Amino acid sequence: MQIAQYYIYYMRWLVALAVMLLVCSFRVEELRDSCNNFDNENACKGNQTDNDDSWQGRNFQTPPRGDPLWREGYQDYSKLVGHARTIYSSDRRSATVTVLTTLNPRDSDAGSVVLKYFYNDVEGQNKYNVDSNFKSLLKVVVKGYLGDQLWATLTLDELDFIWNHPTVNQPSSYKNGQKGAIIEMFGWPYDQIEKECEMIGKAGYLGVKVFPPMEAILDFEHPENGELNPWYWVYQPVSYRLHSRMGSADDLRKMINTCRKNNVRVYADAVVNHISGNGNDMFPNHCSGGNFWGAKNSSGGSPWYTQGFAYQNWTYTGQRPGMEAPAVPYGPLDFHCARSLNSWTDGFILNYGWLVNLADLNTERDNVRQRIADYFTDLLSIGFSGFRMDAAKHISPANLAAIFAKFKSNLGGSFTDDFVTYLEVIIGGEKDLLMCQPNSYNYGSSFVQEMQKVGLTTDEIYRIKIWESDYPKEFPLCGWPIPSERYVAMLDCHDDQFPGSSSRDMGDSGSVLVKERNLDKHRNFEIQLFSRTDGNWQIKLVLSSYTFIDSKGAYGFPDGKSDCERCTTSACRQSCSKSMPYSEASRSDVCGYTCW
Repeated sequence: MQIAQYYIYYMRWLVALAVMLLVCSFRVEELRDSCNNFDNENACKGNQTDNDDSWQGRNFQTPPRGDPLWREGYQDYSKLVGHARTIYSSDRRSATVTVLTTLNPRDSDAGSVVLKYFYNDVEGQNKYNVDSNFKSLLKVVVKGYLGDQLWATLTLDELDFIWNHPTVNQPSSYKNGQKGAIIEMFGWPYDQIEKECEMIGKAGYLGVKVFPPMEAILDFEHPENGELNPWYWVYQPVSYRLHSRMGSADDLRKMINTCRKNNVRVYADAVVNHISGNGNDMFPNHCSGGNFWGAKNSSGGSPWYTQGFAYQNWTYTGQRPGMEAPAVPYGPLDFHCARSLNSWTDGFILNYGWLVNLADLNTERDNVRQRIADYFTDLLSIGFSGFRMDAAKHISPANLAAIFAKFKSNLGGSFTDDFVTYLEVIIGGEKDLLMCQPNSYNYGSSFVQEMQKVGLTTDEIYRIKIWESDYPKEFPLCGWPIPSERYVAMLDCHDDQFPGSSSRDMGDSGSVLVKERNLDKHRNFEIQLFSRTDGNWQIKLVLSSYTFIDSKGAYGFPDGKSDCERCTTSACRQSCSKSMPYSEASRSDVCGYTCW
């Protein structure tokens, strides 16, 4: 009897073990298959462009305070998000700041929460008026109360205003910022640019351009292809906070004011076509092809989320992960569905495709257009005179025109007197679509018509310029000279700043430094750029870069943040094989090219 009982028990144990192994094998197979399931779910179907409306519930994904995954930069984004919009009067001597907030609708307490607004620690309403007598920064804090209990706090970055910055005095020949040469300071930290501004002003330059002054990926745990913080991560923003790899908002403001005192204007590189790459986010679990990785970090500590390479439902929503940038804030519906950008001659693909898998913003949505315009307004408020617009050709001419119209409205109904922007519309082989055929996805005549439709004047359209990337080997672009005063000529392109690149190589008439590092050829091209008379380019760009000196192929800025010694984990040190050592950008012993 006892033996029979043991036998029955043993057989039951074997059956249970077999069932468990079978379930586990299914689970392993499920995980293996599901690594890319969500990517497929996120993919566009046919001519679909938007994510499904039901995905709105996939927001407010930030872990709450007290959770093991919560970090200091997360604030209370699990409950409350928002931003401040600045709208100037027509003379730009006063402004109204409106604080726009959203509560998490899934939180059962949200309906009972009372929001209070504080400006430099003084309570007010959600609108706050300032004028040119207000010379300080404006700190904005929103507090949500549930009865007498503090429920959530949202602290926004300090706001600055146009009237707080030194006046730039340049000769009349500069046409109040509409003519001159701009130095693009590739990878230069703000404090290093500040050291150069006296010399740059004396040398007679119109201004300097800094690389994206926005919060972007900056991570000391997860090298990409063996490299710590490659340079192109500054083009993967996570918010519009002015805390970048190059320095904090305070560093940026100090540099801008120093440059303006030395009569040097400053321009920003604005990235508003997309946020970070799919899978480069704060979700703790990603996988692809048997590789697993965790959360990255950003230059300002804010969270952000994408849908790529996720294989688990998210704890805080109970749903699959969604697209979200809570510090902007953007939610799942503010992005296009995922579509490969696999054609450069199709306007639909150019507008709706995800450029190298970067999360593409839905610029057809009015709130997205307005939020970009609000960011542009913040750039001018901190002292910028304009900006380069990255990946502009991947935002349709109609969408771009609508964004500029909202930006103009924020500025009191007109652009500032010295405002200028230039759009990255790389033309090359797509010239027929982008420029030469007026009824196509056209950044020539059609774009002008779209800007006219939304109320931009001839003078305002003149200030929105196109980088003439055909210059000079392919000139004239369409077989006839285009009105070159609305176009920008460029000595070199930062995309070409790594060995072997040929994306915009133009032989002896272009970016020869990249290929040969030939001093004489490059000098001669610079002379040609500034002495040509067949085109009347009013603004010309010069790149202040550096040579990638690491033989292993490191493409990081030499600011020390791509040095493998900065790794904070042993796993990072083991996988970091392409180190870029620190090299000071501003050096008194340099007076020209220093190759090798």
